[in-house]
Amino acid sequence: MSKQAMVYFIFGIIILLVSSPLGYSLVNIVYRNQNLTGEFVPLLSGFIHSLMLIGILVFSIGVVTLLKEKQ
Repeated sequence: MSKQAMVYFIFGIIILLVSSPLGYSLVNIVYRNQNLTGEFVPLLSGFIHSLMLIGILVFSIGVVTLLKEKQ
């Protein structure tokens, strides 16, 4: 395996693992001075899902890179 493919694998897994705490922090940073009564949970789940999607995409770039190198 190449070093570049391993970097993508590791970054993808790390992003997936820290997506929940990172999403919680991002909601608190972006909506710092606003009252989010009743809106916090949908916003939080949106941030978490978007971070998970980014992690999956980075991981899939690693898979594609690895498959290209084998050919």
